[in-house]
Amino acid sequence: MKNVGATEFLILSSAIMSFANVDLSIAALSLGVLAGIVRYSVSHNEKQEKAREIEGAAENFTNIISGLANGMSSKDRDNLH
Repeated sequence: MKNVGATEFLILSSAIMSFANVDLSIAALSLGVLAGIVRYSVSHNEKQEKAREIEGAAENFTNIISGLANGMSSKDRDNLH
């Protein structure tokens, strides 16, 4: 039971209420599914932002290294081990 929250509670209560009150059951199911979609999209967006941030940092590092390599004179390049 890793991530039990309001979404799961709404869907479970919808299944239980389906025998007594169909309208309330449909409303709870709709809210539960909508909340699940929102939670998934938020977590997916956070993962995408983190991946972009890592990619940007790697690109900046590459630019810095290539800038340093281009800034060396040919005399310094010959002495580079």
